[in-house]
Amino acid sequence: MLGIAGVVVLLGLSVIIFAKTVLYEDLLKKLEKRGISIARHLAANCVDPILTEKYFELEMMANDFMKREEDIEYIYVLDRDGKVLVHTFDNGFPGELKEVNRDVSGKKYSVKQIVTEKGDLVDIAVPLFEGEAGVVHVGFSEAHIRKGINSIIKSISLLILAVSAIGVLTAIFLSRLIAKPLSTLSAAAAAVGSGDLNQRVEVHSDDEIGRLGKSFNAMIEMRKQAEDALRESERKLRDVTSHLAEGIYTLDESGRITFMNPEAVLLLGWTAEELNSKGAHNLIHFQKPDGSSLSETECRMHSVIKTSERYISSDEVFVRKDGTVFPISVITAPIRAGGKTIASVTAFRDISEQKKTEQEKEKLIVELQAALATIKKLHGILPICSSCKKIRDDKGSWNQLESYIREHSEAEFSHGICPDCAKRLYPEYYKG
Repeated sequence: MLGIAGVVVLLGLSVIIFAKTVLYEDLLKKLEKRGISIARHLAANCVDPILTEKYFELEMMANDFMKREEDIEYIYVLDRDGKVLVHTFDNGFPGELKEVNRDVSGKKYSVKQIVTEKGDLVDIAVPLFEGEAGVVHVGFSEAHIRKGINSIIKSISLLILAVSAIGVLTAIFLSRLIAKPLSTLSAAAAAVGSGDLNQRVEVHSDDEIGRLGKSFNAMIEMRKQAEDALRESERKLRDVTSHLAEGIYTLDESGRITFMNPEAVLLLGWTAEELNSKGAHNLIHFQKPDGSSLSETECRMHSVIKTSERYISSDEVFVRKDGTVFPISVITAPIRAGGKTIASVTAFRDISEQKKTEQEKEKLIVELQAALATIKKLHGILPICSSCKKIRDDKGSWNQLESYIREHSEAEFSHGICPDCAKRLYPEYYKG
C-alpha cells in the first residue's frame, strides 16, 4: 500500500516539477514569439499616424489591440526623445517605464522581463525606423501562463489524490485478500509449533497461496504420521527397556533427550524434562574421572551423532542429582534414518562395585607381590652329611643345618629338645 502510494506521489511530483520548469519555459517562449509578432505588427501600423501626428488615431489603434489580445497588459509609444506619445494606462503613465528596455538601437526588437505591481511582465520594444521615429512598447502578462500552469498542477494534484486513493483501496483489498489466508496459515503454524498437530488450513484457490496451504496440510499430515510412528516406537522401546538393569536414553541432533527408561531415571535421579531444561551434558556429564571439567565439544558420547561411530568405554563418570559421582560402563551408538545419523542411543550401568572389587583385587595383588619379593626359595639338590646333618655351601664349607636355612630364607629357629633326644641325653629323667 505504501509502495503504490509512494510511486503515485513520486510520479505526480515529477510531473509537477516538469510543468513548473520545462512546460513554463516553453509557454513563456511561445508567449514571447507571439508578443514579438504582435508588437512588430503594431509598430508597422503606428508609423503613418506618428509621422502625420495623428495621435488620436494611434491611441485608438492601441486600445483596439488591447481589446483583441487579452495577454497585452499595456501599450505605449515614445518619440525619439523619450516623450510619451500614446499609452493605455487608465491612471496615468508610470514614469519608471521610460527607463525600461531603452537600448534598442541597431535591433529589430528587444525583449525584457520586468516585475511590476501587476506581476511579472514581458516588455517587447520595437524601434520605428531604427528609433528615429520612436519606440513602441508592448507589455505582455505571464498571468495566463501561470494560470494555465497552476490549472495543470491542480488537475495533476487531483489526479494524484484520486489515483492514490484508488491505489490505496486496491492495496488494502489485495493485502487483505493475500494476508487473510497467510494470517490463517501463520496461526496454524504457531499452533503446530505448540504441539497441536490437528491443525488444517482451508484451501479456496489454486494459486501460490493455495498450493502453500496444501503443502502445509500435507506436511502436518506427514509429521503427524511420523510422530505417531515415533510414539509407537518409543512405546515399544519403553516396554523393552523398562525391566533392564541398564540405564538407556536417546539424544536428538540438538542434544535433547527424547527417551529415558526407568532405570536411567533411577540411576541419575533426573527426569528427561529436568535434564532438557539445562542440557543433559551440563548436569550429568560435565567432569572427567579425575574431577577436571569436560566440555561438550570434548564429550565423545555427545559427538557420536556427528562422527556416526560407536563409542564404548568403562572410564566415564556420571553425576547424580544429589551431586554424587559414580563410574559407568557405557555404550553409545548412532541411530540412522535415510542414510543420515539423526540421533544416538546410550546404554550405561553403575560399575561402582566392580571398580571397588577391581581396586581390592589390585591391592591384594600388590600385597602378594610384595610378600613374594621377601621370600627366598630353597631349590635344587642340597649336599648334607648323613651323620651330622651339616650342609655344604657353594664355597665348600660345611654349615649347621639351621645356619644354612637361616641364610637362605626368612625362617628363624627356636631351639628345643625333642622327646627322643631328651630320653637319650637325659635318661635319668626319662626312666620309663
